[in-house]
Amino acid sequence: MNLTQKNHKNQELKNAIKIVWQISGVLSILILLILFFVDENLILSKMPTCEYQKIGKECFLCGSTRAFIEIKNMNFEKAWSLNKFSFFIFGALFINAILCLKTIIKKYINTKL
Repeated sequence: MNLTQKNHKNQELKNAIKIVWQISGVLSILILLILFFVDENLILSKMPTCEYQKIGKECFLCGSTRAFIEIKNMNFEKAWSLNKFSFFIFGALFINAILCLKTIIKKYINTKL
């Protein structure tokens, strides 16, 4: 494989990673918009029961939805007791959403200039 082919493959990989990141960024934005603008009771009523809970166990994501709602309500102690991992996930979603919005706004501004 020559250098041109390697560069082409690397560019394809970069483009694929960028597309996956953009999709995850849009999903992060949607999750946060739903969390902040949809009624909590509606969110909780639409969430399915975890398959592990049906057999009496818990997975590492159990309680995350309720914990996200508590984080949004600034009730950090309650969120921590529901799912300690939710702080990391919420932070990652928030940072990803901000970076995605920044990229979208930057592209929009560049196309207008």
